[in-house]
This record gives sequence, C-alpha cells and structure tokens, in this order.
Amino acid sequence: MKPLLVMGALIVPLALAGALYPTALTTSTPQSSQDTLKVDVALVNVPLSVIDRHGKFIPSLTAKDFLVEEDGRRQEIKSFAREDELPLTLALLIDTSPSVRPVIDEEKQTAVGFLESVLRAKDEALVIGFDRSVTLVQDFTDNIRELKRAIDGLEIGSGTSVYDAVYLACDEKLSQETGRKAIILISDGEDTASKLRFNSALVAAHKSDAVIYGISNSVRTFFPYGRRGSRNPGGFGGDIGTLRKFSDETGGTTFVATDQNGFRKIFDQIAQELRSQYNIGYYSSNTARDGRFRQIKIIPRDSGYTVKARKGYYAPKSTDSH
Repeated sequence: MKPLLVMGALIVPLALAGALYPTALTTSTPQSSQDTLKVDVALVNVPLSVIDRHGKFIPSLTAKDFLVEEDGRRQEIKSFAREDELPLTLALLIDTSPSVRPVIDEEKQTAVGFLESVLRAKDEALVIGFDRSVTLVQDFTDNIRELKRAIDGLEIGSGTSVYDAVYLACDEKLSQETGRKAIILISDGEDTASKLRFNSALVAAHKSDAVIYGISNSVRTFFPYGRRGSRNPGGFGGDIGTLRKFSDETGGTTFVATDQNGFRKIFDQIAQELRSQYNIGYYSSNTARDGRFRQIKIIPRDSGYTVKARKGYYAPKSTDSH
C-alpha cells in the first residue's frame, strides 16, 4: 500500500495516520498487526552502559551503584533493570545512496548476521532504507526471514536523507514503543536530500528514548586513495561528525568501517554493548510541563567507571494529549 505525496505533505495509510511528513516514508510490506504501547511520559527512562578504565563493560551492577541528577538536582531512582529483563526494539536504517554501492553487499550480509545474534524472544526489529526518499521496507517483526528478505531487497537509489530517516524512525515508529530502543544507522553521514534539519532529527531521537549507534560506511575508509579506474580518485566523502553527534547525544557509539575494522567486527561490538545495558527510571522532581530540554547526568559511585547514557530529554508540554 503506497502513501500519496501531495503538496509536500504525506497522506499516510491508516496504520500511520495522524502525522504529516516533510518527506515520503513509503511502505513496501503490510503493517505489523502487533499492538504497541504508549510510553508513560511521567517516567524518565535512561538506557546506559558502563565501562571500566580498560574499556570493558561492567556486569552485575545495581541501582545502588548510581546517582542520578537532572539539571543538577538529585533524583530518586524508581526502577532499575538489566538488559535481559527488558525487550529490545531495534530500527535498522541503511543508506542506499550511490556512494555506498561498493560496500552495500557486505553491509547486507553482516546486518542479517547481527540480527540473528542479537534478537531474542519478545525482541523486534524493523528495516528502513533511505536515499533521496525514506522507505519502511519491513515493519516491526521478530521474524528473521522477513527481516533478511527486506535487507536483501534493498537497492541503490539517489541522494541521501539521513536526517529525514532518523526523524521518521523515531517520531513515527520508536516513539510508540516501550522498553529498550536502539537505532543502527549505517551511512557515510553526508546528508544531501533531507527536507528536515539535523536538530529536528535529534529532538525526535531524544523524545523517542532511542540510543543511536552510527556506522560510517564512507567509501573513503575502504579506498582512501580511490579505486583503480574510478572517476572519483579521491574516493567518496562523508560526514562522520553527524553520526557521532547522534550517538554522543543519545548514549550510543559511532564506529568507522575499514578493511581492518569490518562490519562484522563492528556489529559484534554493538551486540556486546546491547547485551551489557542497564535501564534506570525516575520521576522528575520538576513537575513543570514546559517542553524544555532537561540535562541528565548518571554518576557511577565507583570513580573508575564511565557511564554512557543520553544527555537529556524533552519534558512534556501541558498541551500534550498523552
């Protein structure tokens, strides 16, 4: 079922009704029949991971091992969970612009292997491909075969809409889900076609509570001096800074794919981090519904530990319907 694009506003199918988009999120498969749950906006959820001085993830911590501050004020932890106690909702966003053609096959193969190793009972994933447009190739499902079919079917297009892809994934899909939420954003990071700006995508990411893991697939990292016979001897460009900003703000990590640090190794690292996550929940002592950004700081009681978590969140507005 194809949505219609009229005067720059997207008329969407019933399953996606209620939102007008600045870009076309098309759907190539039927919408999932599985129900979604509204997020309780009063509870602030903070996914996080903890590493020691050697960069190793720390297991078996408890709520007593952390302090939480919001805008400098101490908060009381109300919920604490390890990763295996919460379902994972995963969005795989894959750049299909011409610049990634030399590495797209390896991306597809290792992405499928990643999903096979990460997804467990009650976990779900979706696949979005983006070039000049943004396409929901496969909606949320726990069926690996359907996800593999969606990834294998991705084709090279034109242009790159990184910001639009992140915005649509977060605003329309992940914002409706509960539990742990993560985005795997595979791109050279150089946006050439989005109708939205970076800040709009980042705000949507914060509001969705999703952690973004960026993978830079810039051809320059594979062919730093260009490929023999290439019309572009300097290789293709990219903007890893965009990927890093998304990751840093949401508590994720950005990786650079190279001959030495291939996609399989990167996906293994992301899988390890996802399996080492915790989730802290608290009710903000600031009851104002002003829609402002509030800074979050998670402090480990052990000074030898480093916490990776999102920088903050947007408070609800008094006019919010939920």
